[in-house]
Amino acid sequence: NINFAKLQRLAEKVDGMITVCSEPGMFVTPNLPLARFIDKSASTESASSECTCIDEIKATFVIGPERTFESDPRFGMVVMSEIASRALSSAVNDPGTAINIIGSLVRMLSKWSGVCQENEAAGRASEKPLYDRVALADLSVDDLFNDAFTAIVRDGAGSLEVCIRIQKAFLALSSIGDEDMANAASRLSDLAFRYAEKSLILDEEIEIVRSYVKQLNDIKKHSMDSK
Repeated sequence: NINFAKLQRLAEKVDGMITVCSEPGMFVTPNLPLARFIDKSASTESASSECTCIDEIKATFVIGPERTFESDPRFGMVVMSEIASRALSSAVNDPGTAINIIGSLVRMLSKWSGVCQENEAAGRASEKPLYDRVALADLSVDDLFNDAFTAIVRDGAGSLEVCIRIQKAFLALSSIGDEDMANAASRLSDLAFRYAEKSLILDEEIEIVRSYVKQLNDIKKHSMDSK
């Protein structure tokens, strides 16, 4: 976890900018920086010895042996994906749980995309962001999709029901008006189909999955043509 409010106060105190290098949930080692301080007056990045609040900056980061759900949305995606993957194992053989998880992931990603679009619009309308002296890279949509779906498309490739639901999920996510999400959905749709081709026994089943992939590709082509 990271205390962004405290980072903002520290940056104001020393009249600088703080760039967060280690996002919540990231695996960190002693040689990786947590953050970088930039002296606004000098417009150059300051060395650690030149910043008077290094220890205070460090204290805004909570570092532990395990990831937590608080402030780490990718961890939630990973855990849900693991539940689905475990349900698809031969020992459990519960595709229904995996299908329910896929639906939950679609709802979460759709809501997250909507919130991002609202925040972007609010940011454009606002003269000053809440933490204008703290910088943090955006969450990668590709990373979120990998966390959420990669294990499911691999472990569920032999189940037609799961293959259909995952392709329907990608169709839904590609149609909500988020270009990054549409690209990620298209990429994983192709991956899921390649897994399905290797795992499904009947040609008829493969063709059913192929029809959903074609729908998504048609949506993508139409979107590109309309630009």
